[in-house]
Amino acid sequence: MRKLLILLVVALALILVVVPLLLFWLVDPNDYRDEIARRASDQLGREVSLQGPLSLKVFPRVAIEISDVAVGNQAGFAAAPPLAEIGTASLSVAVWPLFRGELDIGAVTLGDAVFHLVSDAAGRSNLDGLLTDSPERPDAEPDLSTISLGELRLDDVRLIVLDLASGESTTLAIDDLRLDPFRADQPTAFRLSASLSDAAGELLVLERLSGRLTVAANASTVELGHLLLEGKLPQAGARLSARAGARIDFSDATTTVNLPVLDTTLAVDALRLALVVEEPARLLLGEDTRLDLPAARVSVNEQPLAARGYLVLGRDIEAELAVQGQRLDLRPLMTPAEPSPRPRGEPAATDFSALDALTLTLDLRLDTLVLSDLLTLSEVVAEARLRDGELVLAPLDARLLGGQFQGRAAVDLRAEPPRVTLQPTLRGIQVDRLAALGGLAAPVQGLGDFSLDLSFSGLDAEHILSSLDGSGQFQVEQGALLGVDLRALVGQELSRSNLGNISRAFGGQTEFQQFGGRIEARSGVVELPDLRLLAGDLGLAGSGRLDLPAGQVDYRMELALGEALAASLPRSVREATGGRIPLSITGPMNQPVVSVDFAGVAESALRRQLEQRLRPREPGRGEDPPADEAAERSEPEDPGTVDEAAADSDEAVPQRRLRGRDLIIRSLSEREPRERGEASPEDESAEAGEESENGDEEEDEAPLSA
Repeated sequence: MRKLLILLVVALALILVVVPLLLFWLVDPNDYRDEIARRASDQLGREVSLQGPLSLKVFPRVAIEISDVAVGNQAGFAAAPPLAEIGTASLSVAVWPLFRGELDIGAVTLGDAVFHLVSDAAGRSNLDGLLTDSPERPDAEPDLSTISLGELRLDDVRLIVLDLASGESTTLAIDDLRLDPFRADQPTAFRLSASLSDAAGELLVLERLSGRLTVAANASTVELGHLLLEGKLPQAGARLSARAGARIDFSDATTTVNLPVLDTTLAVDALRLALVVEEPARLLLGEDTRLDLPAARVSVNEQPLAARGYLVLGRDIEAELAVQGQRLDLRPLMTPAEPSPRPRGEPAATDFSALDALTLTLDLRLDTLVLSDLLTLSEVVAEARLRDGELVLAPLDARLLGGQFQGRAAVDLRAEPPRVTLQPTLRGIQVDRLAALGGLAAPVQGLGDFSLDLSFSGLDAEHILSSLDGSGQFQVEQGALLGVDLRALVGQELSRSNLGNISRAFGGQTEFQQFGGRIEARSGVVELPDLRLLAGDLGLAGSGRLDLPAGQVDYRMELALGEALAASLPRSVREATGGRIPLSITGPMNQPVVSVDFAGVAESALRRQLEQRLRPREPGRGEDPPADEAAERSEPEDPGTVDEAAADSDEAVPQRRLRGRDLIIRSLSEREPRERGEASPEDESAEAGEESENGDEEEDEAPLSA
């Protein structure tokens, strides 16, 4: 019996050693290439072509190596590229474990290969029906405990996803993939370098992705530990780095990815964004992909913020995020990019069509938000919603520029250029600082209240100002009208009866208690139809226009003097104007030119004279002369200037006053024709009358320049 056993062992050894050697020497696998290709075609349901040589090894493992292999598509995809084109592939299997029912696979290599996943306009895929003859056992649970893999190596392998209807394609290029010897329930190290691109260029470059992979024996869970990622987003000019851990659960119908560790950083130019989960994040992989972020810490250029929310990726993208923090300084991010050359007046075209598929809700709470050196917001409360290409911010509350901002804003990104509507209410805002935000020199300073309904097109200052439309009201308290000193006008010009030559820039400013009115904006030109200004013992009322793009003002207003200021005027000016002087204020905002409206003065004076002459007297009483006329009577008269017969009459002095006032009215009413070069029919007679009465007027006042 012992000799028999020895004989059987020797015979078995000869079979296991000698027979494979004989097969290796005597059998050429290339002789069976067509048969192998036919059987592979039947199995895959696709035509398989073996163009390159086949190599077979039997010791110490059975190994086969193939090259130049092509796998075609099913009928209906004749115009599509092949399903697979393989440069080289090799596989080896240990023989002895097969007798124990185990599969011990050696190294698996794949190089210089291209796989095409193609879909057509009907939604069919070239993967449909693949391996249709393979047995289906949906209730069978995989068992990986009997499988071991020596090493997996992929070099220069590309997976191309192609849509025949649109012609769009996306390519995943695996430059290098290494997986160490693998067994179920044991961690296996891996590393990967790859890139993702489309027709526009590279979207993502994974310079290095490494970690440890652990797969359960029943393939229900996969754990990824010690994940390290370094890469870049070339089209965005950004770098990406991450440290993470993940557990993928396949046990339910929806695949769940739990992320107990996630620390990722994105750097773009001057922007550095970081995200660290404080509670495990969860990713659900199904028909739609959903990421839940229960609690995380976000930092913007090392400024920490608390965040929570979710993200859904499907046919459309939906996201909701709540952000809260103490301070966020965005000045490093607000540096404008170098503008591309374009014709003046033409907004830069920007394609926002990608936002049509995005629905975003953002809840922002910040103690301080710094937007620029000129604008800092505090106590910021904002809710933003982006849906169907329209961004709406409501409510939008903040303290800024010394006051309070409340309102609503909407941006229609579907319009070209984008259309913006604003309904702000501002209280106690510093007006000059508000104007400085648009690079403008404010015509007014003070604390202002505004209630506006505005709209404009474009997202840069030039096109905002040129397309500004809307209406509203404003009221400025305890401020100053800049570029015009109205008290200098009264003290330097009107006090010398110099009505005719007032047309110059005074500079300075006029302090006021109140300044307000309505606002009507059309194409960047702001109309102020009912301006009102109260400045102590003087006031202004009228209308005006602000041309913001040109930086020009044009006011038509009436200057109303109080009793004290009116009393300081020469008598003839006071009587001709009644203390109300029509003005025009035009020119640059910082130093406009002030002129007297002579037509308005003449019209007012004539109206006042007619009213006085037509006013009925009480029977039996004459008019008492005003106080200044009584003082004038007490002054010595120049001999020969008043008729002696009339000297004792009550009408002598009023008659002399009327002649002086008539001169002012006549000069004002006739000035306009003379300036046009026309001769007045009363010039000669008026000239004679003026010469005869000139002596009477010189006692009280200087000659009128008019």
